[in-house]
Order: sequence, then structure tokens, then C-alpha cells
Amino acid sequence: FFVNEAMLPRLSLGDPVNIKCDGCGSDIAARITFIARSSEFTPPVIYSLDERSKLVFLIEARTTTPERLRVGQPVSVAVGVPDDRGS
Repeated sequence: FFVNEAMLPRLSLGDPVNIKCDGCGSDIAARITFIARSSEFTPPVIYSLDERSKLVFLIEARTTTPERLRVGQPVSVAVGVPDDRGS
């Protein structure tokens, strides 16, 4: 997923995130495993009701149940929420 530069200082490796998608049922718990050191231009497939910055940073998160997701599947990510390990 991508975040703007204002959100970047609030993220750290290992932070929990929750992933939601159409038809996935319950949220999917994951943890941040990668934070890009350089910015990218906002990919054209990211849409939002709010105005977004033109530069964003790639964040990767891994889940213990990757079989619940597919490559290219649209998802929503909630950052800084407790996961199933009680963090």
C-alpha cells in the first residue's frame, strides 16, 4: 500500500495493519515488513475522496494468511490498529 509523506513518520517496521477487501469476510491482520526510503508518484489506480499528495511512499505488509488475498486485488488498509496477537 502507499502512504503520503505526512503519514510516514508514524509508521515503523513491525507495526500492525488490518486489511479489508470485498468478499474477504473478517479483516486480515498483517504487519509492516518494508518501508520505502524514496518517494514515488501516486499510482493512477489509487483513488480517494480526499485530496492526496503527489508523492507517496510504498509500504509492504505481510499476513499469516496470504491465501485470503490475490495479486492485484483492491484492498483497504487501516494502520495502527490492534491485530489478533493483542498488540
